[in-house]
Amino acid sequence: MAHHPNLTLEDLERLMHHTPGCPICHYGCESGRRYIDGVMYESVNDYGLRQKLTRTMGFCAFHSQEMLTIPGAKLGAAIIEQAMLKEALSRLSKPTNGRGAFFSSFSSKNQSNPFHVPSSDACPACQHEREAETRALEELLQQWDAHWLALLTQAGGLCLPHLGQAIALTSDKTLTQTLKASHQRIWDELDAHLGEFIRKQDYRFRDEPILPAEATASRRAIAVLTGEPRQHGSCGEERRVPQS
Repeated sequence: MAHHPNLTLEDLERLMHHTPGCPICHYGCESGRRYIDGVMYESVNDYGLRQKLTRTMGFCAFHSQEMLTIPGAKLGAAIIEQAMLKEALSRLSKPTNGRGAFFSSFSSKNQSNPFHVPSSDACPACQHEREAETRALEELLQQWDAHWLALLTQAGGLCLPHLGQAIALTSDKTLTQTLKASHQRIWDELDAHLGEFIRKQDYRFRDEPILPAEATASRRAIAVLTGEPRQHGSCGEERRVPQS
């Protein structure tokens, strides 16, 4: 299949070259940050968006904090958070119907009370990330060839959740087998690094140096199994991908 770059694929290629780990996780993180950036500069006074945020009591905890890392966005963050705080005060002023009603208001499914905490399920930025990740996976699978296999292998493959999503999105059995086989090789190597790190904790082998890949194996295994960790303001941070 021919390789036809577009903006999404160009971003994925950049991430695979420069940022180790699941490129779909990193792409989603970048997309969420761009979404927050756009809200801060273009949509902070948009009535429709404000209504949507009011229903969810704002962004989730991660993206609420992410607003503060956008350069020049303190005013936008203040406008949004003031609106959410006023909504919380309005809800707080409403009477409750006894002890049981008060404690039921802590339910994450109850979005009409001041005690509701915005979740990733309802957060507009999280929804944007999930949609961007799905779109990126679909475009990657449509243009899949040896070029993308090599790049993805070099980056360390997809995380388990995104590998499962990729397999669910394609009906191409050959592609499915290729994805499974490539990730089995990557994860077998990670399993070996974990095994060596564990072995070298034994007093009989403590004189053997722990290699860098062994020292970071636990962190990489967590990222593989649960998705890449996110830190505020770090999306798109470029690091050299280790060469195999």
